[in-house]
Amino acid sequence: MWLKDDLERFQYLLSLHLINTIAFLVRFIIICADISSASSDAKGYLVPILLLDLGASVILLFSNIVYVLLRYIGPVIFETDRNKMLCCSQSFAWRLATITCVRCDCHLEHPQAILLTRFFTLVFFELLKFIAFVLACACANKYGPYGLGYCIVAAFSFVPSIFTVVVEYLHHHRLWLDYRPDSSEKKKPTYCSGHRCFLPMAMLNDQQTSHWQQTQCPKRDECQSRNLYHVLMYHSGNQRYPPAKTADGQTVVGFHQTDHKAAYSIAKTGFRASKKGMLGPGVYFATSLDHTEFKAQQYGTYICAKIDLRRTFRTKTKNPTVPTNYDTVYFEHDRGADEFCVRKEQQIQSWIIVVDQDPNERVLKKGNAGRLDSGKFIEDRLNENVYKGCFASL
Repeated sequence: MWLKDDLERFQYLLSLHLINTIAFLVRFIIICADISSASSDAKGYLVPILLLDLGASVILLFSNIVYVLLRYIGPVIFETDRNKMLCCSQSFAWRLATITCVRCDCHLEHPQAILLTRFFTLVFFELLKFIAFVLACACANKYGPYGLGYCIVAAFSFVPSIFTVVVEYLHHHRLWLDYRPDSSEKKKPTYCSGHRCFLPMAMLNDQQTSHWQQTQCPKRDECQSRNLYHVLMYHSGNQRYPPAKTADGQTVVGFHQTDHKAAYSIAKTGFRASKKGMLGPGVYFATSLDHTEFKAQQYGTYICAKIDLRRTFRTKTKNPTVPTNYDTVYFEHDRGADEFCVRKEQQIQSWIIVVDQDPNERVLKKGNAGRLDSGKFIEDRLNENVYKGCFASL
């Protein structure tokens, strides 16, 4: 991928937006000078040109200013997520800064669409500027030299503008399609059909909020969504997702924790059932992300999966005798820390792997457990700071 280095790509974006801002100011001065001395007929072209350029550029200029303020003095303006300034919350300010103000429920369900929304918004702005350029060419042809200077500057302005749009798309592509912590090779590894993506742990809800276990989803505990992206990015790790007690054939969300190397193997070949365990052979899941901390035997990566329970056997005792015609054994913990074991790997429909890019090696097992052949835990590091504020909740 071109411009794969996150910090370098981010610096390119800052430079390109600065160049576009300077180009807009030059165009603005030229068109205002033309309007001040043009005839009324020429103004019929020049005024719409000005309005189109203002509509395309002022919003972007304003958002860039807000972004710089939030990024560099944001902690001074907003001490926490709950603070407001002039009735403006921090999350709304970030949405202004990243041009992702227009949000709907689909963005909560599919946060991948947020950066795409920004991308298409920028494309729309470029379309407005192109219409202004066409009008300026027509004006210069009919009432020249009015509009001629604008045409020349606008033509050169399209070069950084096009580069900006391309790099903005690469920004989206890098996070959702190109982040592969298990490989530094250019060729993309072949992943299992159930594997959706890798996410750095910094993208999780609890890492994006300043208050401990503060859920960003506006529906909070009443939310019925079981979309994996939504569960991870907009709900706290202590949120539990137990199945209903009365029905078989339920599809639920489960959580599993293992080491880096094992998680990368799961991404490529799928889960493998253990031969033994407290509930018998199978693959074990907790009903919340936090509960994996004291249930797992390996650490470093979290897996959020969508699972078909099929026929479920419920128990409150360890090592129960389970009839062979059950697909899942569900253990009801007396303190709510339930877990369940699915007998067949095929019951696990899809999953997202959350990677701790800076694991505490003292917590992990000694030796080479969880490391890749290179001795590293990750081969491809994603700098999550370049996406700061992009996924602020509604």
